[in-house]
Amino acid sequence: MVVRFIISFACLLFFSETTIAQIVTDTEKIFTENSNGYYNNPVQSIKTAEYLLKNAKTNADKVKAYYLLSESKFLTDDFSESIESLFKANFLADSDDDYSLKSLVYITISSRCRFFGIEDRASSYIARAEEQLTHIEDADAKTVIETKILYEKAGVLIKSKQYSEAINVLSSANKILENGKKNHPVLKAKVRKALANASFLASDYVAAANHYQKCIDILKEIGFEFSSIAACVYNGMGQIAIKNNQYDVAQAAFEAALACNVIESWVKADVYQNLSELYLKTDNKELYSESSLKHKEVSTALIWKERDARNTLIIEIEKEQNIVINKDMSRYTTMFVGMLLVFAIVFIAYFVYNKKLDDEYNKFEKLLSRIEATKVSTDFALSADEVTTKVEGKVLAISEKTEQAVLEKLKEFERGDEFTNPNMSLQLLAKRVKTNSKYLSDIINNNKGKNFNAYINDLRINYIVALMQSDKKYLTYKVSYLAEICGFSSHSAFTVVFKSVTDLTPKQFINFLKKKIDKEKESA
Repeated sequence: MVVRFIISFACLLFFSETTIAQIVTDTEKIFTENSNGYYNNPVQSIKTAEYLLKNAKTNADKVKAYYLLSESKFLTDDFSESIESLFKANFLADSDDDYSLKSLVYITISSRCRFFGIEDRASSYIARAEEQLTHIEDADAKTVIETKILYEKAGVLIKSKQYSEAINVLSSANKILENGKKNHPVLKAKVRKALANASFLASDYVAAANHYQKCIDILKEIGFEFSSIAACVYNGMGQIAIKNNQYDVAQAAFEAALACNVIESWVKADVYQNLSELYLKTDNKELYSESSLKHKEVSTALIWKERDARNTLIIEIEKEQNIVINKDMSRYTTMFVGMLLVFAIVFIAYFVYNKKLDDEYNKFEKLLSRIEATKVSTDFALSADEVTTKVEGKVLAISEKTEQAVLEKLKEFERGDEFTNPNMSLQLLAKRVKTNSKYLSDIINNNKGKNFNAYINDLRINYIVALMQSDKKYLTYKVSYLAEICGFSSHSAFTVVFKSVTDLTPKQFINFLKKKIDKEKESA
């Protein structure tokens, strides 16, 4: 009886392990067979992914299922769900040693970041994928991942309009695939499509047409001529035909794109926009209006989906960062003493910074007191006694009466805002006060205690300071605009002069003035 039980248990254990091994083998087989199927039939791929997820026995199985689900959902415009599935795969992949899968997930996250306009993150995920590349031992898997990394790098370059560099990178990717031991037709087609797009954007329409045709040839060989990849290619072919004034060819290409079983919404929107351009060129007003309307409908729906998806992507990236931070927290406990040291340094730096800030605020208070005392006057004329005391070695060749007349006109000039004219010059002002530039220069030097440039700069700075004090809206303007208002030709020149006159930068002055206004409100 006991012997029979042991035999039965052994048989059960054997068949259980065999069944589990069979499921794992089947999972790998199903994933491999469907790894590109979503381009042709994403709805079926979603069902396959859900089946794999339901029967997953390991983290790697779940990663494959979520990855397949993410790619399929993306092609059906379920962007947010696609991103959520992708980051579930990412979370599970991080706890697994399948470097190829990790790389695949990182590359796809990079692609999503690029698609939704977060290029800096795209580059960081490409870098993470490259880190995994060195650990991949299988030669064919390494070929695929290396090619996809180059493909994604080219996408970032195209996004930043570096078309020649992108073409070089894609050419390298194409060469790797050609030298590989196994055939990867879908990946080859994608690289060809990207080469065509980059060539088109670089205005090399002959090369673009050649790459598009080779891509279509590959797709037809494997039965993917109605896939989402094909839709992109037909759209590109139509654009080239328009450039060559082959309007019948263009229309046929665009109709082929719309006839594909799978066409992404952004591609569809682009096709309708291209059709609108075509009908405009052929003066078909009815079809132009129809295409324009369809383009608007598709684009509007897409904008909302993309906006939601971008928010989802940002949230998921932040979640991932928080997970990394929480993991790192366990290591921070051993660095407690070091943190205390850093805290001490920061505290000292903070103290020094605040001391500096207080000194600068005192300068600000003194500046306001000076401005208040002079009523923001721009008349910095010397005293009556000083007027008669000329600079050593210099004697004016005009009468005192004439000099006083010029000074009166300068006062009138200072009360206005003509000095904010960026073209204001010594010659222009001399004409304004009816004297010559030599006499005017001497009068300004002897009566204002400064040269012409310093005189004008002081007027401009006092003018803008008065505006900022009297009207709070000026505190919200950019420094470059404040510079323009008071007559400076550049942001940098304004900042230098403002600092020399007030001993503060414009930003410091604005911040302190805001602080002063807030204090006055609190005390009111």
